[in-house]
Amino acid sequence: MDDFQSGELCAYYRLCRYLGIFCIEFNPSQKKFLLRRSLICYVVHFALQAYLVGCMAVMIIYWRRCFNPDLTKTGNHFDRLVVVVALGMLVVQNAWLIWLQAPHLRIVRQIERYRSRHLADLRLVLPRRLLWLIVATNVLYMANFVKTCIFEWLLDASRLFVLTSLGFPLRYLVTSFTMGTYFCMMHILQLVIRWNQARIEDILGQVSSSKGNCLSRLRSCLDLHDRLILLCNVDISLVYGFIAWLSWMFASLDVSGVIYLTMIIQTDKPLGLKLLTNLVWLFPTLLTCTAIFMGNRVAVQANKTAKILAKVPRTGTGLDKMIEKFLLKNLRQQPILTAYGFFALDKSTLFKLFTAIFTYMVILVQFKEMENSTKSIKV
Repeated sequence: MDDFQSGELCAYYRLCRYLGIFCIEFNPSQKKFLLRRSLICYVVHFALQAYLVGCMAVMIIYWRRCFNPDLTKTGNHFDRLVVVVALGMLVVQNAWLIWLQAPHLRIVRQIERYRSRHLADLRLVLPRRLLWLIVATNVLYMANFVKTCIFEWLLDASRLFVLTSLGFPLRYLVTSFTMGTYFCMMHILQLVIRWNQARIEDILGQVSSSKGNCLSRLRSCLDLHDRLILLCNVDISLVYGFIAWLSWMFASLDVSGVIYLTMIIQTDKPLGLKLLTNLVWLFPTLLTCTAIFMGNRVAVQANKTAKILAKVPRTGTGLDKMIEKFLLKNLRQQPILTAYGFFALDKSTLFKLFTAIFTYMVILVQFKEMENSTKSIKV
């Protein structure tokens, strides 16, 4: 049953294992994916967690150290809050993934099995391109962080504080490969659903010639559709839904911080360079939004199955009963992917993201005005 070969996502699994995120790898001798509970993976995981916790401790203990003189107190506090929250979310995210390795392995096995069975003749180019994009954006993000934060904002700071600040780009490194793995998994599921729908349309076109054979083939296609939806609703929502929720929470803070800092810091940089710098800072948020769009595409693609079956004319045979049963079960469209039950991972999430950003901006502006009023009264 587990006779599939390693696929295009093996590079993601390997890199995630090197980062101590999870210990899944393909075993060529057994021709299946297994949990390789190696000591190195767990050592890297606990070392990473210890470093992140240490960074948060330093940030909290020395909270008022190394504030940027170009910012207001509100801006400095919020900027420090974003860094601490980023580190804390990465600790929780890493612990979540290492704890849920068993359901994660089930996801990997099922997705790779579907890819091997139904997409064996299709060469997937997106995983490789996305991998190089993630590597390039991480290099660019790290270079921008070193230039802007270490050589400008933290130029006169202690080495200990500079070392702790490196946890911020580390968050993007780990999260980008995690969300990249999720993105590629959803891409494969979308292609399998599309392949299954093409097969359903082909079967429905042959109903008049061989009814008995067509009914059994159609039943197997509908069963495959149900298994794919169940995989999204249960295992993927369990493992990646909570991570998506954390990423969404941080994205609202990150975007608000970038916009707020751009508003209050006056620099002589050209407008184009400012926009480019902000775009680099917002790479993690863009990755989160892209993953949300991919989940929405899977949901839209899955809903097309019911639309295809709804157009089938009645034949007065067992085919009508099978189709009616499927349509009745899918009459009320439920979210296929959810962020651990908090909200659906679809386009509506972007509206929630923009609402949160707007709320944070209003609060920050109000605190800034209160700070300016206090300074004017003291003067």
